[in-house]
Amino acid sequence: MNEEESVKLDDYISMEEREHLLNGLHRYLIWVGEKVPDEVLVNGKNIKLHELIWRCIHNKEISEEEKARLLELVNLLETKSKQDEEVLSKTPLTREEAKRLYNEIASFIRAIMDLRECEAGRVKLKEPRDEIKQKVDDARRWIGFLKNVGKKNSL
Repeated sequence: MNEEESVKLDDYISMEEREHLLNGLHRYLIWVGEKVPDEVLVNGKNIKLHELIWRCIHNKEISEEEKARLLELVNLLETKSKQDEEVLSKTPLTREEAKRLYNEIASFIRAIMDLRECEAGRVKLKEPRDEIKQKVDDARRWIGFLKNVGKKNSL
C-alpha cells in the first residue's frame, strides 16, 4: 500500500466517530441553531422548504388542507432523515461526507420541528405593536425597580 492510498483510508470515519455522530443525532434539541434547508428533493420533487416555513409563520390562519400537506411533508422528511441516518450508520464515509450528512439530518429535524409547530398553530410572528408594547412594559418595570432600589438605599 503506498502513501497516497494510506491518506485516503485515513480520511474515512472510524467506528467511534460514526457512533459519536449517530448519538449526537439523538440528543435532545439537536436541531437548535441548525438552518432550515432552502430546498429539499423529496420523491423527485424539489420543495422550497425555507420559503414554505416562512409563509407558514407569516400566515394568520392555515387551512385544514394546508395542515394535511404540512403533515405529509413532515412524514416525507422523517423518511428521508431515517434513510440518511441509515447511510451514516452503515456506509463507509469520509469525515467530510459524514459531517455533511450529519448536518443535513439535523437541518431536516429542524424543519420537521418547525413544520409541526406551524401545523399546530404554535408558531406565529409577533405583531410589531405587541413587540413595542412588551418593550414599554419592560421599561416601566425597570423604572419601578430602580425607584424602589433608590428609596431603600437612601434610608
